[in-house]
Amino acid sequence: MTLDDVADELYGLDPADFVRVRTERQKQARADGDKALAKEIGALRKPTTVGWVLNVLVRDAEDEVGDLFDLGEALREAQQHLSGATLRTLTKQRQRAVRALAARAGEIAADRGHEVGDDVTREVASSLGAALADPAVADEVRAGRLLGAVEYSGFGPLGLVAVPDAPEIPDDDAADEAAEDKAAAEKEREDSRRHAEAELDDARAALSDAESTLAEATDRRDDARAEVERLRAALAQAEDGAAARDHDVDEATAARDAADARVRNATTRLDRM
Repeated sequence: MTLDDVADELYGLDPADFVRVRTERQKQARADGDKALAKEIGALRKPTTVGWVLNVLVRDAEDEVGDLFDLGEALREAQQHLSGATLRTLTKQRQRAVRALAARAGEIAADRGHEVGDDVTREVASSLGAALADPAVADEVRAGRLLGAVEYSGFGPLGLVAVPDAPEIPDDDAADEAAEDKAAAEKEREDSRRHAEAELDDARAALSDAESTLAEATDRRDDARAEVERLRAALAQAEDGAAARDHDVDEATAARDAADARVRNATTRLDRM
């Protein structure tokens, strides 16, 4: 069992099973004598709903995710050689592909027994868009071990952009930008709740770990006390046995002395005859 094995297992589980299975793997590592691995396993944090949805997406729709990221790579390479109009067309295609895959992620979550709302779907789409813009983010998503949503951290604009001589953006593009701005504002309002949920999950996981450690320590203490009582009882029994043997020795000694006296007396009488 390695940390990678455990991480791959945990981040593909139903969120309700995460803490329980993590605790089981910690105990298994301790039982195997690998305290360092047990500590590393305990440090694995439970993902938020968005993180979980992204993780199961790359597991259950690996080919579709790969196709989307391949598209992003091709578009980044082509960006320097295309006209503004072509770039805007490709940008729309990229947006439609991201929305479609985000919807697919919602279907996968539902198949696993978790209906997700529009806010989660938007964050999934935003994370996929960030992965399209940044290969490093794409690698994080592909790994399937996300704790939550990911963001584009580059210095350039997200996705494709038009060259400087691009014509003025039509009204439908302006509407798209307004919708994206609104979604970004809503996402910002949800960030505080998402972070609070993550902190709560971490606190609950830490409590579970502490309770598990306490239970194990209590069991070891009770076993030690029981062993002490057993040894005390055995010592008392041994002391009683030793006292009884002392009495037997005293009686045997007295009998020997009496027999010895009789022998001496009989010898004396015999000598006088």
